[in-house]
Amino acid sequence: MKRFYLGLKREKLQKSIYPLEGSVSIGRSPENDIALADYNVSRQHARVSFQKGSWVVEDLGSANGIIFSGERVVSKALRPGDIFHIGESSLTFMEEGAADKAKELTETMQMFVSLINYQFPFVDPNRNNPGFMRLQGALLSTPIFGSLGKQELRGLEDLANLHYFSASQLILREGDPGRSLYIILHGRVKVFTKDHEGKEFPLATLEPYQFFGEMALLTGKPRAGSVATVEETLLGEISYNNMNRLMMRYPQIKVVLLNYYNERIEDSRQKRAKANIAERRKQPRLKERLLVNFGVWPTVNLPEEMINHSYKATSSDISLSGILLVAMGPAMEAFREGCRLQLEINLPNNHGRVETQGLVRHVSREKNTVKLGVVFVDTSSENKEKLQRFLYGQTQTID
Repeated sequence: MKRFYLGLKREKLQKSIYPLEGSVSIGRSPENDIALADYNVSRQHARVSFQKGSWVVEDLGSANGIIFSGERVVSKALRPGDIFHIGESSLTFMEEGAADKAKELTETMQMFVSLINYQFPFVDPNRNNPGFMRLQGALLSTPIFGSLGKQELRGLEDLANLHYFSASQLILREGDPGRSLYIILHGRVKVFTKDHEGKEFPLATLEPYQFFGEMALLTGKPRAGSVATVEETLLGEISYNNMNRLMMRYPQIKVVLLNYYNERIEDSRQKRAKANIAERRKQPRLKERLLVNFGVWPTVNLPEEMINHSYKATSSDISLSGILLVAMGPAMEAFREGCRLQLEINLPNNHGRVETQGLVRHVSREKNTVKLGVVFVDTSSENKEKLQRFLYGQTQTID
């Protein structure tokens, strides 16, 4: 039986390959099978599913649609080599053994091959080719799957999403939601947090056949640290659902993950304590640009023209507990820690508007841009629920 894949290309920084199984969701929300961090992409944007003998891409009522050959489509049956665009990303529909039918797909494959000298299963339909065995061997070399044999591991490579990242590219942000596990197949990554001044503090450097993401996978909590590439890096990503099924079938996998989880959480705790960095961002948050209108509560320390003015900003980081505002203009120079703000946060896709108050906890300036770190105060239960629904909802912990 032939396998099918989606190849994703986003600018020049990232290329990814996703095996198609059942129905695959695409959107800005991290809960999607293919999550696109792009403000032009709706939270639930599109779906690719197998219908009546064909793979079909469907628009889920998105704001900006699916672009196919320069035109917006609602639904489209896909053929090998077809390319469609969602936001800034282009996606190529691939059939195993049909790479020569799509120039962009061929270029993507060549990039992977030149990086680590792999030939992937969908380039050659012969599943016994040496490149396929190298990929299987790479997975066997990780501590997670080292206790499994080749027969037990068979098929795992068809479950893994593959991601290529260039050097110095952010992969995960501390506090982001996410349940998938990442395995380093080539390259190096650094794990870090930030202190109260926003400076990076290193926690670990990981190399080929090591993994990360087990904390969020096991607990359902937001990511415990940020991860970025040190050099060109190829990652295998296994989703929460697939990892959960593997752990049920092979309990020894969960034992390995728990051991690493306990070791890493203690190592992180000691390093943070030594550097006097408190654990932060316990709640889900979203790195997304939202339009925010705000005014300043009157105090004796502020000029009258500042109090009577209405300001506009965009968010670069929002959670249930606070928001990071980015604004420009000389008027922003007057803001100081302790200012109390009245905020109107405009949520996209008919989620409405959140009204709350906030205290400015830190201010940073760079050229003509000012960033205000604001903690929410006096938020009504209705607005809290609205923001929580917009963010990520409930998460589930693996027992």
